[in-house]
Amino acid sequence: MVKSPSFEGASEAPGQDAPGGAAQPQPQHVLETRPPATPWPRTSSTPSRPPPSFPSATPAGSRLPPARLRVCARDEARTRGHRGPQAAAPPASPEPFAHIQAVFAGSDDPFATAPEHERDGPEERRLAPGEATRGVLRAVAAQQRGAVFVDKENLTMPGLRFDNIQGDAVKDLMLRFLGEKAAAKRQVLNADSVEQSFVGLKQLISCRNWRAAVDLCGRLLTAHGQGYGKSGLPTSHTTDSLQLWFVRLALLVKLGLFQNAEMEFEPFGNLDQPDLYYEYYPHVYPGRRGSMVPFSMRILHAELQQYLGNPQESLDRLHRVKTVCSKILANLEQGLAEDGAMSSVTQEGRQASVRLWRSRLGRVMYSMANCLLLMKDYVLAVEAYHAVIKYYPEQEPQLLSGIGRISLQIGDIKTAEKYFQDVEKVTQKLDGLQGKIMVLMNRAFLHLGQNNFAEAHRFFTEILRMDPTNAVANNNAAVCLLYLGKLKDSLRQLEAMVQQDPRHYLHESVLFNLTTMYELESSRSMQKKQALLEAVAGKEGDSFNTQCLKLA
Repeated sequence: MVKSPSFEGASEAPGQDAPGGAAQPQPQHVLETRPPATPWPRTSSTPSRPPPSFPSATPAGSRLPPARLRVCARDEARTRGHRGPQAAAPPASPEPFAHIQAVFAGSDDPFATAPEHERDGPEERRLAPGEATRGVLRAVAAQQRGAVFVDKENLTMPGLRFDNIQGDAVKDLMLRFLGEKAAAKRQVLNADSVEQSFVGLKQLISCRNWRAAVDLCGRLLTAHGQGYGKSGLPTSHTTDSLQLWFVRLALLVKLGLFQNAEMEFEPFGNLDQPDLYYEYYPHVYPGRRGSMVPFSMRILHAELQQYLGNPQESLDRLHRVKTVCSKILANLEQGLAEDGAMSSVTQEGRQASVRLWRSRLGRVMYSMANCLLLMKDYVLAVEAYHAVIKYYPEQEPQLLSGIGRISLQIGDIKTAEKYFQDVEKVTQKLDGLQGKIMVLMNRAFLHLGQNNFAEAHRFFTEILRMDPTNAVANNNAAVCLLYLGKLKDSLRQLEAMVQQDPRHYLHESVLFNLTTMYELESSRSMQKKQALLEAVAGKEGDSFNTQCLKLA
């Protein structure tokens, strides 16, 4: 099969989140954290399962023996009770944890970056605890100077379930096909070659050495007393350690290690245990109230189940988060605090909280829509995407385009055309190149849905005249050439892409297309695939999916 890329234009950090985010996320949603993008259209009118979410969807296309073609559609343990660890102040966090705010400052995660009054103000009330948890926290508040006995079943006691998953599939392939001398030239960062802090973690993530980043997360958690073999033992949490757990779990999901992520998520239960709240540590966080769990971690916790084959469980968890967000938003709009109590926050602070929780509610709705799409409930999925527009009106063109492309995937050309026309009406009010490109891209996909590859190629070419660096149009134009019987021209276009900017265009889906075309071109494709392997070795990190090279 020939597939298509989801180009992001830059490396993503798993701590980022946006509509189409956490953890986000697909298997790839957890670290994909940016505004809603659009799904992939089919190149034929026969229905197929649409992608689980816009950011990584790659629908099947028309048949081409011996491969199937795809095109790119993106615009871019329980025991008896014990003395609760809160009775004494937890040990000071190791030095690496002091870097968390500096490293992730400026993140485009609207959920990890709360307003100043929410993070530091005396009226901070985020997600309110459940009744059982509230009882424990009241006992802690009443006996701050004494020991509070908490049933072990009511606490989270996380620890690493595996201590090292480092590996380098690219180097393994080089040893197999190119020999030891060539493999020795492969140099990538690992957990030993960077600073043992969040600074080093950020460096590994930005270089796409995600396996090494998982290992470094493990080392930092071990320094905090939550390392390998510590699961089921009493521990204390900080905001930094929970942020670190979120990064590690998000990386595991990004790497497709869903079972591993589920095992390490298990001790956290439903994220409502007393030791996950500021009130449980009055000596460390005096006066602070609410949950220490990052909101993106809640989204990741809910979304993970759909990748384990339990989409209904994901939907149920997301619905619970939605209910809480809606209640908090209603309280804020009535002039109350998040938990419904009287509030003395300034009008400006309340407005900031309203914006934050509206954004969070939209994020939950977006995840619910993705889950419904995975469940093939297209009607409810489309309704949910429409609802997201209310919370992200600036993303209306992208969302309408996405709904139109869902229609293409299920063979409803007329409905797709209607949505694309709506996009054109909306973009008429917008200035700039991106609106024009979006309209042309939609027209091209509409022709693809009708198997009119010549016209689709014409529109993709027009986009390239306006934006020669548009990777989506470039890739799709090459795919159209292939369907038009121009294999040599298609190959030249893809090869030119890779040579022009290897760091950008050595994308797994582009390389999958290219290696498939090599197989169609000649029985001597192995040498060309090995040349691509050498190019990948010089540019990509340890998270690169070598299956796209089709060498194994």
